[in-house]
Amino acid sequence: MKPVKHISVLFLSLFFVFLSGVSCVAQGPGSRELVILFTHDLHSYFLPHRILTQDNQIEEAGGFAKLAYIIKEQRMYHGNKSLRIDAGDFSMGTLFHTSFATEASELLLMGKMGYDLTTLGNHDFDFHTDGLAKMLQTAKSKTNQLPGIVASNIIVDAKTKDGAALQQAFNDYPATQYKILERNKVRIGIFGIIGKDAAENTPFVKSVKYADPVSASKRVVNILRKKEKVDLIICLSHSGTYRAKVNKKESKVSEDELLAKKVPEIDIIISGHTHTVLSQPIKAGKTIIVSAGKYGEYLGILRVYHAKGKPVRVASYDLRKVTAGIPNDPIIVEEIDHYKDIVNRKFLSLYNLSFDKVIAESAFNMETINSAYENPREMGLGNLIADSYRYAVKKAEGKDYEHVHLAMEPLGLIRDSFLKGKISTADIFQVLSLGVGKDGVAGYPLLAFYVTGKELKDILEVEASIAPAIKIGAHLQVSGVKFTFNPHRILFDRVKQIFVQNEKGDYEPLDYNKLYRVCSNLYAGGMINYISKVTYGLLSIKPKDREGNRLEDLKQATIYMDKSAGKQKELKQWIALLQYLRSFPDVNKNGIPDIPEKYRSPEGRYVSEPSKNLKDIFGGANMITYGVLIGGFIVLCIFIFLAWFATVKIRKYTKK
Repeated sequence: MKPVKHISVLFLSLFFVFLSGVSCVAQGPGSRELVILFTHDLHSYFLPHRILTQDNQIEEAGGFAKLAYIIKEQRMYHGNKSLRIDAGDFSMGTLFHTSFATEASELLLMGKMGYDLTTLGNHDFDFHTDGLAKMLQTAKSKTNQLPGIVASNIIVDAKTKDGAALQQAFNDYPATQYKILERNKVRIGIFGIIGKDAAENTPFVKSVKYADPVSASKRVVNILRKKEKVDLIICLSHSGTYRAKVNKKESKVSEDELLAKKVPEIDIIISGHTHTVLSQPIKAGKTIIVSAGKYGEYLGILRVYHAKGKPVRVASYDLRKVTAGIPNDPIIVEEIDHYKDIVNRKFLSLYNLSFDKVIAESAFNMETINSAYENPREMGLGNLIADSYRYAVKKAEGKDYEHVHLAMEPLGLIRDSFLKGKISTADIFQVLSLGVGKDGVAGYPLLAFYVTGKELKDILEVEASIAPAIKIGAHLQVSGVKFTFNPHRILFDRVKQIFVQNEKGDYEPLDYNKLYRVCSNLYAGGMINYISKVTYGLLSIKPKDREGNRLEDLKQATIYMDKSAGKQKELKQWIALLQYLRSFPDVNKNGIPDIPEKYRSPEGRYVSEPSKNLKDIFGGANMITYGVLIGGFIVLCIFIFLAWFATVKIRKYTKK
């Protein structure tokens, strides 16, 4: 874009900002205005990405260079009234994060974009404790133009090697419990927390624990109010604002709403983790809660008035959409190009790939992740991913292949979808972008282990029982099995019929005593202990080797590529998907493989069959259902006995 056009766009933008400011709440006597520019869950989305709108149109959204332009525009207009903050998960989501530890590109770019502060989210720990420590040290060694980090409920065990390295990195960066900033003569105290759900999503983090978010917040707020004498308190919370459905009649209030209720001294909560887009702030008591989605698709702009002794007032609130029409900041564009070159040279070269290389194409839009969370279900995209695991394991093991009966992928680990058009290496990585393997290389590796038929049923209960009631991200996508479940049956005994595909491709009824081979990624395998924890041992799965011996370390089940050639390269889940896409026929004869039509929609691999018929509820029940029935019978007997006993006593009393 020419400089003249840049200037005209900037002045036009400032004019509209001015108009919006004039139309807002008038400033009262003694009030001071603050403008809080905020993001969260940026997830290394440096470049614009394609999204599907509600009217099924494809458009471009986000991009750090465009985000930087809007931030600069707002800073020019609001001057020392503006504050630029982020609520965590700034990393882990695109190919750019593959250089997390060695380049620290996320924090460096945020520094150049003018961010004052951020906090740590659960995915910022995905490169483990030592990876986060290296990243922080790398960032500090490259520049002092960095956003501050506030982390108020992270407890590091500095007695361990990993913990000592992270604590040293926290000290050197520094990452602090809280930070005091002054804007427009208002003294602002800012702190950051990781919520309970987010903390549960860090199963591989060593030497780190998380204090209770509410207790930690009360402690820090007390310091900020009484010792630091701040005028206003902001919490950068990586906890969440959605309402998770428990059943049709009731819902569980989100963590950040509970935080606001239990720590009412917090004036403003910037709410990350759940990727929620709040078109209007939530007002919980006197606390203002705001949220701006994910991947830099919006810049949150919250204008407030502060007057001593009075609640903070919202003057205006806007989620500025980061669209293709917004100019790029040229400095940020240059930096992103530099990091893209590093990804090509240092990461993708390991697989003979490049960032923009076209791998496949689709003639249709696949289901979006947003729609999957709104209506969890079997998806064509999920079937594609699960099928790719079985395909890739067979390819990797060659003549030594052992049949995979079940491949599974939790919804929470699917991060993006495929839209109509060409699909590049970068697009594929974004779909399965999370984690790191034992080799320290980005991407979760695939595992293959054995379970009994009973344990396989317990795995499928995750879809029928755990996901609907406890954790929405646990909803499963599967390959190799077909099953039905009744949501009206007793919890953890909802799965009814199960059929498993054999080596010939035929489906056979599940045999409880047979060993079945299961394929998942490292994270999903690691969450098996979580299943036992949240069900209090009612569901129990113990991964085994082919002889039925328990695997003490799941990493022993890692699948490797080119093992026959003596190479020990982990088979990453995103590489499995890429290989499967490459295997498809070129239907339109343009030299590019096409995703088959069968993945346009679900196949019916699992089906919910609601029924309140007693036969359907209790037929074929396991010990969990029988236990509930026996327990209910005992309670009923006790109730009848107490009623009888009370009646006898009353009669004796009345006779007197």
